[in-house]
Amino acid sequence: MGQAGSRRSRRSSRRWVVPPGLRQAGEPFEGFAVVDELRNGLGLLLWQSLRDVDLWSATPPEERMTLFAAGAAERRRVELAAMPEAGPVQSPLLAIAWLLEDGGGRMPDLSESCLAVSRWAIGQGHRRTALAFGEAAAVAAPQDAGAAYWVGYLSRRAADYRRAETWYRRAIGLARRTDDWKSYGLAYCGWANLMIQRGDYPAARDKLLIALRAARRHGLWSIKPLALHDLCCIAIHDGNTEEVTSYARRAFRAYGRRHPRVVALAHDVAFFWMLQGYFAPALRVFRAVAGYVTDHPHRLLAQSSVARAAGGVGDRFSYNEAWADTWRLIDATHDTEKVAEALVNLAHGAASIGDRDRATIAAGQALTVALQRQEAEQRDAAESLLNALRRAEPVSPLPRPAGAPPAQAADALSGELAEVLTVSMMEV
Repeated sequence: MGQAGSRRSRRSSRRWVVPPGLRQAGEPFEGFAVVDELRNGLGLLLWQSLRDVDLWSATPPEERMTLFAAGAAERRRVELAAMPEAGPVQSPLLAIAWLLEDGGGRMPDLSESCLAVSRWAIGQGHRRTALAFGEAAAVAAPQDAGAAYWVGYLSRRAADYRRAETWYRRAIGLARRTDDWKSYGLAYCGWANLMIQRGDYPAARDKLLIALRAARRHGLWSIKPLALHDLCCIAIHDGNTEEVTSYARRAFRAYGRRHPRVVALAHDVAFFWMLQGYFAPALRVFRAVAGYVTDHPHRLLAQSSVARAAGGVGDRFSYNEAWADTWRLIDATHDTEKVAEALVNLAHGAASIGDRDRATIAAGQALTVALQRQEAEQRDAAESLLNALRRAEPVSPLPRPAGAPPAQAADALSGELAEVLTVSMMEV
């Protein structure tokens, strides 16, 4: 007992090395991304606030009282009041101004205000602005593992994997040092998703198992379903039906019927059915998911999944409709998250209904986007599609007979999942 207690004591007292996170570089001037993305008065105010935070963070505490002129916060308040479009971020921007003016603002408060602006920006599709304020939050509160995780998360979604990995590593080190186990679990889940995007599934699985163990050890009930869900996605990639079923059921129980992530789980399970040739039950779920999701990347993915499943069952009208809807979503923004995956789905659907020209167009564009974003799985999928199309080989499984026991089970479960999503939509 004495030796075991001593080992635990040594582990708990170990000061974990915390690596730095890579910051944005190569801009014409600091904060350029903000004014480039929001070319209006609000963009200018956001840029000014960002510069203020960076200056405050880089200044020794004893010198901060003289950084800003008296009355700066009042002038900022007047500017914000005259700008109706600033409404959603008025409160955090005012908080930043007051904290900076008194020179002795508490760093967690300043960091939280920056995170609030960052969350607003990502919700509006301003990804570069979100990342700039996320980094400002992490620098203003350098011991905050949650802020470091957020920068890693935003960097991963932007396909900046090298920078994302540095911030995930930093978040893990800070979390170990401060016993912030929620951020620890989130960082490992995020790092695993980064590995999935790179196509390194064994490394992703290892990191998810670490997150799952941490969730069990520290009672992290919000982390457990995320790890189980991502393990289900890895099993889908591996084609392991037993593991897919097990992880999906466990994730569903851990989420609960009303958790917003149940929508994504339903989509992923239906996608597995589609890969097995059970297009009809998959299409039923995809249609329910498409009616529920609101954020752009997942709306794009859901519509493209409808197209792929509709092609699989030979429903040309539904396929054409979903093809058009998917392209409208792609053309509506410069954001390329999920675009390669969506185009692969369109190509599969087109090939299933015998439209090789559209399949080739979609697969070729998918390959271009996947190479730009360094998404290994989608790159390989697009290349395989193009090779099969050149050789006039089938690219999708044949539809399974509706009366087969697996199809009956999938159809029953698709009805349950669609009902769950329908009830959720009615409760919103």
